[in-house]
Amino acid sequence: MLYGSDGHEMHRWLTWNLPGIEGRLTTLREDLVRETSALPPGESGKFGRWVREIETVFAKAAVITGTVQPEVEADLGYSLGGDREQFVIAMFRPSTRNLFDEIAEDARSGGWCTLTDAELRDLAHLHEAAGGALAWIGDAALKIGLLPAIWDQEIANAGNLTENRKAYDRNSNLALLCDRWSLYEHRIHFDAEIPRSARTINHAKGTLVESVFGILFLREGAERSRIRNGTPQAASPPRRR
Repeated sequence: MLYGSDGHEMHRWLTWNLPGIEGRLTTLREDLVRETSALPPGESGKFGRWVREIETVFAKAAVITGTVQPEVEADLGYSLGGDREQFVIAMFRPSTRNLFDEIAEDARSGGWCTLTDAELRDLAHLHEAAGGALAWIGDAALKIGLLPAIWDQEIANAGNLTENRKAYDRNSNLALLCDRWSLYEHRIHFDAEIPRSARTINHAKGTLVESVFGILFLREGAERSRIRNGTPQAASPPRRR
C-alpha cells in the first residue's frame, strides 16, 4: 500500500473537484446558439463552428461512457467508478484547448457567455488533467504494479530492474492495450488528419492507457493497479468488435 503523511492510503485523499463537464458544455452550447441567432449571417461563422465542435465532444463522450468505459472495466475486472466524468476527462487531448481558449477570448469582449472565465479555463485545461496528471499517476502506478513481475532477489541483479521494466511498459506495448480498448479512435480531439510516425502515435496511445491506470489507482489504490502476469495484457490480441 502507498500511504500519505497522515497514514491513510494515498489514493483516498487524492481527489479532484470535477467541473461537471456535461452541465458546463450544455450551458455553453445554449449561450452560443442564443448569440448566433442574434448575429448578422456574415458574423456567425465561428459561433457555428464552436457549436459543431461542442456537439462533437458530446457525441464522443456518449460513446466513451456508454461503450468504451464499460468494455475497459470488463477487461480489467474492476469498476472505474459510477461517475463516468473522470474517464471522459482522460480522453481529452491538447487540441481541445484551442476551442475553449477561442470561446473565452470572445466571451470576455462580448459578454455573452454565462459561464465564468474560471469555468471556461477549467474546460481549456481538461487535457492537462488527462495527459498530465492522470497519465503521470498511471505511469507511476504501472511501475509499482510491475515490481512483482520483475523483482529479482539477487542483489547483483538489482541494476537490471530498469531494463526489465522497459520490456513491459514501453509505449509499443501500451499501444497494443490501447488498441484492445479502442481508446485512440475515441479520444476527444480536433487534430488535423495528417500522417504521423508510429512512434508519435504509440506515445499518444501509451498516454491514454496511463490515464486509465491513473483513474484505477485513484479509485482502488496500488493493489488494483498491479499488472496481471507482469503485463497489462499488452501481449494479448485485440478483441473482435
